[in-house]
Amino acid sequence: MAELTEPADLSGLAGLVAEVLEIPASEVTEETGAATTAAWTSLRHVQIVSCVERAYGIRLTAREARRCRSVGALRAALTAKRGAP
Repeated sequence: MAELTEPADLSGLAGLVAEVLEIPASEVTEETGAATTAAWTSLRHVQIVSCVERAYGIRLTAREARRCRSVGALRAALTAKRGAP
């Protein structure tokens, strides 16, 4: 995995998810998640949450992490955590 940096916005989220899932970034959409992508296993979910927390400098509760079952849900949780508009 490439070294993670702290992005200023959420534009790198799809790339981060693609990297963990080992799929092309062009295949990642807001709907990409456990229900739509075979590569999104329970282990990969934990890896995605961990990478997102490190990359964006936030901490998700266990409940929030369980709810983040797609890129769109991750983006919403990050927006809420970071207080972004």
